[in-house]
Amino acid sequence: MHRLQEEKNQSSDEIDLRYVIDRIGAGFSNLFARIRYVMRVVLKRSLLMMLFLLLGAGISYGIYYVTKPYFTSSMTLMLANIRNEFIEDQLNKLSLMVAEENFEAVADRLDISPAAAQRIKEMSFSNLDADRVEEDSVLTGSPFRIQLSLYDRELFESMEPALTNYLENNRYFAKQKRIKQRQVENMVSKLKGEISSIDSMKTNVSEPKGPVNGFIYGQPIDPTNLYRESILMYKEQVKLEADLEKLDNVEIVTGFVPRLRPTGPSLIKYLAIGAIISFIIGTIIALNLESKKRRKSL
Repeated sequence: MHRLQEEKNQSSDEIDLRYVIDRIGAGFSNLFARIRYVMRVVLKRSLLMMLFLLLGAGISYGIYYVTKPYFTSSMTLMLANIRNEFIEDQLNKLSLMVAEENFEAVADRLDISPAAAQRIKEMSFSNLDADRVEEDSVLTGSPFRIQLSLYDRELFESMEPALTNYLENNRYFAKQKRIKQRQVENMVSKLKGEISSIDSMKTNVSEPKGPVNGFIYGQPIDPTNLYRESILMYKEQVKLEADLEKLDNVEIVTGFVPRLRPTGPSLIKYLAIGAIISFIIGTIIALNLESKKRRKSL
């Protein structure tokens, strides 16, 4: 009895599976039949379709002709030892203002004229080392790229200092820069005083003007040690003075490349989109005409 029940269940499952397969096959058959019908109608109404394609191409070319050309270029910046997400937050706000066409705010932030701000079409940015850092790690001091699309290619030259100053003038970054600058300048001033003192000692040792006992602070004077110490201090001073030149939190690695030809709009892209839209509209109208013709013939 139990065996008969299992065979009955198995037979029922096979019937259900066959039914599903048959329905799927019928669905594909109907789909292919519908596609063949649409293609027959399109070929039958080829003149109508050609008119719609020509109309779509003409409209697309007209839109392309009146669309302002734009130029796209990118610059790469290197950060100091600061978190990249701080820079991302600043650039996100600037990108939002550009997207919202808030040109007065953009001009104020970048310290450019409102007319120049209106020539900015789009701005985007990306971290170059984002894929090299683990998800639970903080990206710090990594280079990043800013891509800018402008309606005026001459504006790229002034946008480089405008963007770097915008990032550099962040209140937090500016404060940290001033603190570090004071520290380095104090160290340089201290080293200059020490070097001047050692130079005086070397002069006294090499050209004594009175009785010299040969001892300073209970130790014999060794001119060689004085010269060695002076050189070490001078090297440290030169290093710190070089550090003063590198206190900027943001430095340009590669600037915007001057563009001679516009990046867009693309005529081929406009024509392709126009052709697709006009083909779809023409197909719908052709199917409606064919449907009306069939109903009249019945």
